[in-house]
Amino acid sequence: MAIKNILISTFVVAFFGVSLAAVYNVGDSAGWSAGIVDYNKWASKYTFHVGDTIVFKYNNQAHNMERVTRQNYAKCNKSSPINVHTSGSDSIILKKPGHIYFICSKFNLCQLGQKVDILVKW
Repeated sequence: MAIKNILISTFVVAFFGVSLAAVYNVGDSAGWSAGIVDYNKWASKYTFHVGDTIVFKYNNQAHNMERVTRQNYAKCNKSSPINVHTSGSDSIILKKPGHIYFICSKFNLCQLGQKVDILVKW
């Protein structure tokens, strides 16, 4: 009986853990654009979990989105990004816990606040 209860509990946790994944639009309705949103304040309103998706929506003529290291995030250093995205609608599935850092590398928009630190939890 105990093994059956453990198996049922494991199935329920696995099923609901997958089905409860959320999708977040970075900046909510304002999107990914300099000078409009305090992105770290925006991120602090949410608890992001492994399996969630964050979506960056922006005008790709004026903006982009790069995943960078913590050091490059702090300095707005765009010289060695981990990934570069330029579609104007980029979805990122959060695959592991920890911090993940994004900046806009066009012009000096990162220095103007177009950057976000996403903390991902289990």
